[in-house]
Amino acid sequence: MSIKRKFVLQLGLFVHPENEKLNIRTSSDRTAEMFLKYGIDTVTVSYLPNKILRLFDTIHTVINKRNQYDIAVVPLFGTWPSFLWQIIIVRLLKLFEKKVILRILGGSIPERTDKGAQRFIRSMKRADILIAPSAYMSQYFENKGFNILVIENPIDLSQYKFHSKEIIRPRIIWMRAFTEIYNPKMAIRVAKRLANRFDNFQMVMAGKDGPLTTPIKKMAEENGLSDKIIFPGYINMQEKLAFANDYDIYICTNKIDNAPVSLIEFMALGLPVVSVNVGGIPYLIKEEQNGLLVKDDDDEAMFLEICRLIENPSFATSICCNAYKYARQYDEKNVIYKWKMLIKEMETCL
Repeated sequence: MSIKRKFVLQLGLFVHPENEKLNIRTSSDRTAEMFLKYGIDTVTVSYLPNKILRLFDTIHTVINKRNQYDIAVVPLFGTWPSFLWQIIIVRLLKLFEKKVILRILGGSIPERTDKGAQRFIRSMKRADILIAPSAYMSQYFENKGFNILVIENPIDLSQYKFHSKEIIRPRIIWMRAFTEIYNPKMAIRVAKRLANRFDNFQMVMAGKDGPLTTPIKKMAEENGLSDKIIFPGYINMQEKLAFANDYDIYICTNKIDNAPVSLIEFMALGLPVVSVNVGGIPYLIKEEQNGLLVKDDDDEAMFLEICRLIENPSFATSICCNAYKYARQYDEKNVIYKWKMLIKEMETCL
């Protein structure tokens, strides 16, 4: 009699099955989709956006399905509510003697740890395996005595069409949630400078609504940019491809980040990236090779680098080609191999 193989339990925030605009696509969601595509049986929890409801939904699944899995993949973020959620869930998993893979995803964790937040260190010690999506987090914690396996956040490159652009126009994409951590105010300041310089300037600011959605729209209006910036909300893959065809430069203004998938997405789509050099971003972007970097919140420097791309299309083309080659390592066909080797190794130890 054959024994049915147990599934891998993936925890986090996932896209609602009936409304893709209810939740953003997280790295957990992308990884779970990749697992199912490549034959790793997976159960996910939860798609509920409310943190309290998601906690209870996760606890219910962890308990009720405890005989159907031995390995759980848990994200670790830097915000206090997310950290509390993780603490509760990991303690419950260890109570049931499950193997825990902890994914260190919160870009603010190194800074918080440096300021004395030892809770992250204690939490990491409870995990069986630690992984990070980039060398940034890996190197930081290796210096503190942890062995961190780097497994990139996956994207399905077969869905991304590379747009070769012979001319770079002042048509800009900004795409993140409208919260302080992603600094959309800097994007508006950059937009104001570009509008003053280029008559044909246009920008799309896409992303899930947040506390800054209304203030940012008002800021755009006050700066005379209402007819220059569109706000489509959260955009799906089809919309993303359409915008990548119509716009020519992607900017990243994040105050904190680890390994943002959006940078890799637009590298794969053929748009040159101009980003702030915070957190793990300098580990992804090599200055003047596969992108351009400026200091945090420096809208003048970002404006000048955008002008540089527009005025030097051959330079922009070189950056785009290098960026596309770099993005290949994030293709899910490469990333799934690392996951399969890890899970196979863990299963042999059960």
